[in-house]
Amino acid sequence: MMERKSVIDILVIVFAVVDAVFLIFAAIYLLTASKKITSLQLTADFNESEIGVGSEYSFTVSATPAKASLKKVECECDDPNATFEMGKDGKATLITGSTEGTITVYVKYKKVESNKLTFNVVDLAARAQAEAEAAAEAAAAEAEAAAEAEAAAEAEAAEVKEYVKMTGDNVNVRAENNTDCSVLGKAKNGEVFEKVEDVDDWTHIIYNGQDGYIKSEYLTSATEEEYLSASSSSSDTEEKTEEKKEETTAEDTAAAEAAAAEAAAKEAEEAAAKAAEEAAAQQAALAAAAAAQAYTINCADGVQSFSKTQYDFIKAHWSYTGDWEAYAHKHTKAELIQVCEIEGGVYQ
Repeated sequence: MMERKSVIDILVIVFAVVDAVFLIFAAIYLLTASKKITSLQLTADFNESEIGVGSEYSFTVSATPAKASLKKVECECDDPNATFEMGKDGKATLITGSTEGTITVYVKYKKVESNKLTFNVVDLAARAQAEAEAAAEAAAAEAEAAAEAEAAAEAEAAEVKEYVKMTGDNVNVRAENNTDCSVLGKAKNGEVFEKVEDVDDWTHIIYNGQDGYIKSEYLTSATEEEYLSASSSSSDTEEKTEEKKEETTAEDTAAAEAAAAEAAAKEAEEAAAKAAEEAAAQQAALAAAAAAQAYTINCADGVQSFSKTQYDFIKAHWSYTGDWEAYAHKHTKAELIQVCEIEGGVYQ
């Protein structure tokens, strides 16, 4: 009887232990299932649809359920020249390559994949330089057109001339518009002169190729035909003087046009040089930003910056643990630096 009771007690204990083990495994399964990733979402932390070559961009990774761990989430990128890596706090970092084209990125965990994001990768510095050069060319063309228009206007203004004819006889032609100055000569009745302008009660004329002044009361308006007719009957000396004056005017006009063209070309050259300097400065800034890129690790005694080579070396050093960051966090800055120096020789 006692033996039977002992068997029953043993069976009761066995069933109790089995029930307890079952309950423990059920609890573990439910806890694991509650943190299992069922969906992933990738969101860019910027608004541009075009991104630059050799540049760094940040993305936010979120999962369902929200408490699910993202440590084992993998980053995927279809550009072999670019890098796309998962960081901390649900952030992923993309560093574009040096070539233009399109790039598609997404994240995945086992069979669960996020949405895919596609961007156009362009050389923003080269584009800025091309736009600056185009603007410089447009400015040069505009300056040249303005110079041509100004030259045409001056030529047209120079072609519109006025003439006056003498109504008095033996009237003094003076060097200035007053009676106290020297007399250049005497103008006869019927002579026709080219008019320059009216100055008070005097008329500024061209007299034998030089500036002269006659009292306006002795003059009346004349036509170009009258001037040409009067000129044809003038002496050979007067004709030669007029021809010399016209040649001088033509030379002055040509010199003015050449000076305007030279100024426009110089302005265009300065604009192109300035655009090239701005593009070079922008390219240098991008290169400096890429060169200054650093990776950080939270060490036991604070945050330490490493180069990408050092960061990858430390990551590979403890990759066999399945959680290299946890091991790295346990070491001080000096210890991690020593690991790089002694074992890898990469701390520079």
